[in-house]
Amino acid sequence: MAKSKPIGIGIGIAILGLIIVYVSTQTGSLEESNDSMSDTDLAAASIDWNYYDLLKNIDELEGKTIHFTGTVNVASNNGVFGINVGESSIREDVIFVEYNKEEFVKRDVVEGFGYVKGIRNLQRTNSVGGADILEQVPNIEAIKVSCTNC
Repeated sequence: MAKSKPIGIGIGIAILGLIIVYVSTQTGSLEESNDSMSDTDLAAASIDWNYYDLLKNIDELEGKTIHFTGTVNVASNNGVFGINVGESSIREDVIFVEYNKEEFVKRDVVEGFGYVKGIRNLQRTNSVGGADILEQVPNIEAIKVSCTNC
């Protein structure tokens, strides 16, 4: 009876290992399939959104696909760039996009699809070495981005 316990534990570990391998291969193929989705399919999967609803409901919208168009105002840096996506009477509506497949420069007009990832804090270092949050903006993980005036 004592020998059956180690065998049962071994089988359990083997099954757990197979599940982990299966899940990790499925995640990779999901990302690859999103890269190969047509713009029509991505547009059909995208939700309607506006900047202020996105900021107010970021937790509820996290993981949802959106379509965005805007002018680059912060050039690519480590796979992240900022774009103006709307017209506001007070200031421009900015989102940050994570995309490491192509670099963009200021004034490029881009269009793309991506997942709502959360909020990005725009910070500056203060005089005592800490960080002051200047603004919170939506952060998007891009699926596809193309430059319309490059």
